[in-house]
Amino acid sequence: MALDRDRIRREGVKLLDEFSSMLANVKETRETHYVVDMKNITREDGEPRECAGFREKIKRNAPLWEGNSFIAEKGS
Repeated sequence: MALDRDRIRREGVKLLDEFSSMLANVKETRETHYVVDMKNITREDGEPRECAGFREKIKRNAPLWEGNSFIAEKGS
């Protein structure tokens, strides 16, 4: 069994080394790539502005509205 552990460890290290060397050749990019056909749209930074009708739209979609806040399940 010790031989199997040693062989698995060597092959695992070899696999990680090969994968790391392949990743070294990947060019850095600030773009987001999707598997599906989508345009890569980035938002320009600037001053925040209120979108007309946003509060009414979110009220229609929120499961529960309490005061000025909507209540939803906590994500994981």
